[in-house]
Amino acid sequence: MPGASLPREFTARLSRPGGLPEEWFLGPLQARILQTLADRGESSVREVFDALPRRNALAYTTVMTVLDHLHKKGIVTRKLEGKGYRYTARFTPDELRDRMARHLVQELVDDFGEMALVHFASALDRIDRRRLARLRRAK
Repeated sequence: MPGASLPREFTARLSRPGGLPEEWFLGPLQARILQTLADRGESSVREVFDALPRRNALAYTTVMTVLDHLHKKGIVTRKLEGKGYRYTARFTPDELRDRMARHLVQELVDDFGEMALVHFASALDRIDRRRLARLRRAK
């Protein structure tokens, strides 16, 4: 039956995790620490650690390890200052989401080919024309 949805039992395992899209790629802990770094700007591990809400009760070494992992993934940069590093987010949150969305779209097109393009075109047909015009101007 064209247009019919897939059974929930089939699609439930494909559900996106909750929270921000960054969590789909990084997980909630890395996403939260990255957001804290992005909010603060260039920061030491101690500054990021101190800026996190106490209710999270993370260890200083956990924050240090997560920042190191984000650096190895190329999401943050760091420079040596004294005995430690100062970290900076490589992308603004909007830039990171743009790169993630581009990646996901490309993966869908690579995996599903023309069928993915058909569904993207169908989705575009349902968007308000003024909104679509704004989106086209934004890129």
